[in-house]
Amino acid sequence: MKLSRADIVRGWTDLWLGDRGLSAFLVLVFLALFLGPIVDWPTVRLLTSLLLSLLMVAGVVSMSRRPTVRWFAGMIALCAIVLRWLTHIVATSAIARWSSLISLIFMVLLTVGTLYKVYADDRPVTAHRIMGAVAAYLLFGITWSILYGLLDQVLPGGAFSITGTTGGFDAERQEKLLFFSFVTLTTVGYGDITPTHDLTRMFAVVEALVGQLYPATLLARLVSLEVSRRGSQPEKD
Repeated sequence: MKLSRADIVRGWTDLWLGDRGLSAFLVLVFLALFLGPIVDWPTVRLLTSLLLSLLMVAGVVSMSRRPTVRWFAGMIALCAIVLRWLTHIVATSAIARWSSLISLIFMVLLTVGTLYKVYADDRPVTAHRIMGAVAAYLLFGITWSILYGLLDQVLPGGAFSITGTTGGFDAERQEKLLFFSFVTLTTVGYGDITPTHDLTRMFAVVEALVGQLYPATLLARLVSLEVSRRGSQPEKD
C-alpha cells in the first residue's frame, strides 16, 4: 500500500508529538550540545548550526498540537535560525546580539513546552518520558548559556572573566559559557570562569538552585505519577 504525502507528514507529526519524540529530541540535543566544542573546525561549526536549526524545527513540531502555538513558535524559530546563519556570513555585533536574544526566547518556550509534555498529565511513565526529563535538564544548561552570552555582549566591559581569552565575543567564548553553564547547573564550579557583574552572579545562583532542585522535585514527580497510577489500578486475583 503506497503512502500519500499527507500520511507521511501525519506520521512524522505524530512521532514528534508523542512520547517517542522525546527520545528523538534528546538525541538531537546531545548532538547539538557536544559536537561543536569537541571538534574546533569551521566546517563542524556549520554542522553545529545545522543541528541547532534541526533542533529548533523539531522543537516547533513537538511543542504543542495547537496550530496557534506552533505558528507562534515557528515564527520565533525561523527568526532565530536566520540570524544564526547570518552570524556565519556577516559577523557583526548587532546580528550576534539579536541572534542571542531571539534564540533565548525560543529556548525558553522550548524548555517550558518540554517540561509540560513530560510532567503535565498522569500518563504511564515510560522510558521516553524519562528521556524527555533528561532533555529538559540539558535545555536548562543550553538556555542559560545563551542568556550568559547575551549578557556578556550587552553589559559594559563583559560579564565574565574567562581564563585564556583576550576579550571580544565570538563562537569560542560562547562555547566556554556553555561549559560554565553546565558546570554551574551541576554545581561543580572549577573556577576558571567567573561572573564579574552582579546580574550574571544572580543568574548563576539561580541556575545552581535549579540544578539542585530539578532532580529533587520534578524528577521525583515522575516517580510519584507512576506510583499513583499503579495504586489506582485494580488488583488482580
